[in-house]
Amino acid sequence: MEWIERLGKYFALALLAFMWPVVDAFSRGLIAPNRAGVFAVTAATYCVIYGWYCLLGHKRPGWAVPVGTVLLLTVLAAALEHLIALPNLNFFLIPLMVAGFRLAPRPAVITIGAITAISIADSVLVANKPASSQAVQVALYVPGLLLFGGGAMALRYLITTVAELRAARAETAHHAADRERARIARDLHDLLGHSLSLITLKGELATRLLPEGAAGTNEVRDMLALSRQALQQVREAVSGYRHPTLATELTAAGIALRAAGIELDVRQSVGAVDRETEAVLGWVIRETTTNVIRHSGAKRCSITLTQEGGLLQVEVVNDGWRVVQRPPGNGLRGLEERLASVGGTLEALPLTDGGFRVHVAIREGASSRSVRTAEGIST
Repeated sequence: MEWIERLGKYFALALLAFMWPVVDAFSRGLIAPNRAGVFAVTAATYCVIYGWYCLLGHKRPGWAVPVGTVLLLTVLAAALEHLIALPNLNFFLIPLMVAGFRLAPRPAVITIGAITAISIADSVLVANKPASSQAVQVALYVPGLLLFGGGAMALRYLITTVAELRAARAETAHHAADRERARIARDLHDLLGHSLSLITLKGELATRLLPEGAAGTNEVRDMLALSRQALQQVREAVSGYRHPTLATELTAAGIALRAAGIELDVRQSVGAVDRETEAVLGWVIRETTTNVIRHSGAKRCSITLTQEGGLLQVEVVNDGWRVVQRPPGNGLRGLEERLASVGGTLEALPLTDGGFRVHVAIREGASSRSVRTAEGIST
């Protein structure tokens, strides 16, 4: 995806080709000598602001940077048109593109309409032609400007849709891999686990039946030790395949909390994540809901999972006002160790109005090694 982002930057910078009237005005001597310096500085400022936005500004969160960029470019476009003393709508195309591509749909439509109105009004003032020719000019220019801004909105919608489809496909593949791992773990447990348990049982029986010092006793004991070791290895392999997932842990949490008479509210906006991170998030849900059931005396519990700016956050809040809740115990300490292995942080604090809040934050891509999971956590 990095090469796509770089290509998008270069494509956006290529839109500076719309500034060709600046070069044309100098080459044809259309700029009055007393305005040439101001015109050159204004055009250079326009290009610098847009270039900064393409390379760095578009990464800034919030609406202030795109709105400020659109406003500055629109003012500079109007100034360029007045300095050249000729109507030229090319200068307004770039702010139209920034507004359509970066702003939310409703503000984008309003901004595109406003820029179109400003550009037409400015062109009419600069042209200073009869009303009939101005009406024809407006009729020709307005659809083109609106289509350009609408095309930028459509391009943004297309790119967003493709990104969402990629994320959905990755999540589908992730869930398919999880199901396959669960099937393999189940088969290993059911087939090899049963057979090795039977071999171990038979070996123990054989050692009891054989008299002490009889031929083959040591071999039977060695076979028994090997079968126990193999059984332990199968159990460890099955445990490694059975990583908890967000979907299964959220479902299990809902069932457990409702059975305990606790109302659950889940808000989930996390997409596909790597296996180790999802395993840790699954343990977070399991441990925190277990603590809610065992220690909180709560009536309501909320679980919020968000994914924003490469930061995964989980917040579990309960209203356990009836009992004094204990400070973090072994379960939360163990959870903090799991989070440390993937570069995550844990905050567990009682609320002033009663209840308890656990907040977990994990930076995507921060995990540097696999997270080893066990069958359960002591709480």
